Amino acid sequence: MSAVRTGAREFALHLLYQMDQRKEDLTQILPEALAFLKPTGEDRGFALRLVEGVQEHKDLIDEHLRKAARNWDLERVASLDRCVLRLAVIELMIVPESPTRVILDEAIELAKNYSTEQSGRFVNGVLDPIAKIVRSGGATGDAK
Repeated sequence: MSAVRTGAREFALHLLYQMDQRKEDLTQILPEALAFLKPTGEDRGFALRLVEGVQEHKDLIDEHLRKAARNWDLERVASLDRCVLRLAVIELMIVPESPTRVILDEAIELAKNYSTEQSGRFVNGVLDPIAKIVRSGGATGDAK
């Protein structure tokens, strides 16, 4: 399962990043991404669930990120890091079967692999308090 989810997370990150950079929506980005990256059906389905979740709950996700990244202006965070953070937060919020540690570890790896080594530490520092809030079942974490 985790190998399937790793590929799906990478595909979802690609989609979110392209949407952010090109200022286009999912319907505009998806055909090209599917043709270029050729994800499996399982990767595609899980990735789309995450990307659509980010779109639907972006304001709540960004609220969590702003609270956790106190000394950072979210708009000034590198786009790739912001996409990794949003991806992890939505998975924490809407995929209860994904273990918290796996979500955080994979987000850290995505940040290190696609951004910088420092991005991994930054992502970990931001996501850890959010995971505690969202996964505690508090009202701010309920977005299904």
